[in-house]
Amino acid sequence: MVRGGVIAGLVLLLAAAVWWLAGADDRRLDGRMEHVLRGGGPVKGEDVGALRVETAVLLPDGRTLRLVFTGGASQGDCAETYAGRAVESARFVVVAVVTTTGFRFGERTCTAVGYERMVDVTLDRPLEARGVLDVTTGGPVRLSASARPIPGRDLAPTPS
Repeated sequence: MVRGGVIAGLVLLLAAAVWWLAGADDRRLDGRMEHVLRGGGPVKGEDVGALRVETAVLLPDGRTLRLVFTGGASQGDCAETYAGRAVESARFVVVAVVTTTGFRFGERTCTAVGYERMVDVTLDRPLEARGVLDVTTGGPVRLSASARPIPGRDLAPTPS
């Protein structure tokens, strides 16, 4: 009985360690986004695990930003999936695009070709006059008036 309890305890400890290590990238990115939000600018040589946002489009609801970036293919063996993140203040919104594709087993050969990709991020409140900053550069993101649809999705966000 004691041996089973020890093994169960070790399994729980191992699971907690894996959970903690898996979240390290998220915690580092959150800290970087807060740093940029406070006006800290870019940190030289730091890889924050995010892709550079090239432009953003404010959708008609005033709260959804369509982030445009260069990423991997959207289909096939080399397909990559992405998620948008935002941290807000009264004056700025810091945005980030992160890869959400999980670990893959086996070998695959992928070309080093960048594709224009888009992901939507919903803000807590309307953007209004706030500036949009990119987490990778600490600099402003150009706002575009063109609201191109994301392939396979409606232009307008679905009401929640």
